[in-house]
Amino acid sequence: MKKIQDLRGLLIEQLKDRYDAAKQQAEMYPRLVEAATHAGLKSTINADIDSNKDHLKKLEELLTQLGEKADGERCEGTQGLVYEANEVLNYADSDLVLNIGIAMSVQHVNHHDIAGHNSCILYAQALGETETTEALSRMLANEQATDEALNAVAKQILEDQSK
Repeated sequence: MKKIQDLRGLLIEQLKDRYDAAKQQAEMYPRLVEAATHAGLKSTINADIDSNKDHLKKLEELLTQLGEKADGERCEGTQGLVYEANEVLNYADSDLVLNIGIAMSVQHVNHHDIAGHNSCILYAQALGETETTEALSRMLANEQATDEALNAVAKQILEDQSK
């Protein structure tokens, strides 16, 4: 990775990081949906898959507007979280553990996205990048809604188990 000289460079690096994170999610989430046995969890992850497609497209557009390509290094934070999600798939020995583990794995990735979008918004605002700020704010709101949906589905999974 080349040295980052200024705030614009940091914004671009972080947008590329968000882009790679979204690509990793696009690869991983369909496997999580396939493995999940709880209908609400499947539905929540499928909705996130659809949002993620929009995020990928918009991040690519934002980078293009900034004169950059949507490539770069691997987002190691997301890579680690994807590894943890795979661990759930490999070691869960009951539907409860599988479903709640998947829900929490997706939520951990989601929290990483929320933090990343917040950082990018801060940088874009400081640079006066209004369109970038607005687009990232919409993505952030979507991630926050997904977080709430994951909380609700996790509670439902646990309630279903106690019946």
